[in-house]
Amino acid sequence: MFVDLYETLEISPNANSETVERVFRYLAMRYHPDNQQTGNEARFSDLVEAHNTLKDPVKRAQYDVAYKEHAGRRRELTEEASNKKGLRAGF
Repeated sequence: MFVDLYETLEISPNANSETVERVFRYLAMRYHPDNQQTGNEARFSDLVEAHNTLKDPVKRAQYDVAYKEHAGRRRELTEEASNKKGLRAGF
């Protein structure tokens, strides 16, 4: 299953490295397990994984290739689902 790391960090795929860092720090503080009110260990783990991939230029480039392939497939499925010619009249 494909995991959208940009969605995990709540950023645009066009975000620069400074934005990745700034948003990660904000969300990491918010979801850190030591935070009594909003701590969430699973969410924090996901954030760290996303950050580790997107902060490294080589890993990010590799991820972006997979991201674009996934986005293309998703777009194709959306178009196919909205194509009403393939549906029978009884539906």
